[in-house]
Amino acid sequence: MDWMDSVSTSLLNKDLDGLWERQKAISDNIANYETPGYKTKSVSFEDQFSSQLADTGNSTRSGLISGIDSISPVTSTADGDTYRADGNGVNLEQQNIDLARTEINYFYSLQEISDSFTRLSKAVNGGK
Repeated sequence: MDWMDSVSTSLLNKDLDGLWERQKAISDNIANYETPGYKTKSVSFEDQFSSQLADTGNSTRSGLISGIDSISPVTSTADGDTYRADGNGVNLEQQNIDLARTEINYFYSLQEISDSFTRLSKAVNGGK
């Protein structure tokens, strides 16, 4: 439905996708805290948002939306970081902080998209 497509809705949907992937990677990291040789995973997608929104070639609404829809989270593995003699690269304290930050961001984005649809529903129903 074209009337529901907006840049902010597309951004929030992709943000939720990226945060979900990040939460899975952090959960894997925490679950493998005791695994010898395990390397920490991280997920990045915010830089892609910035570059996509800064791209002047996508100045139309549909161009911005299709550019945002093309973004996918990138999972990488930290090769050199080890915190223990067994080669494990998980800093448990940092992972717990990252997990809390990701959960707060996910909740905020979910709340924003819910508010957006609530406003749309009120507009359709004449403010009722």
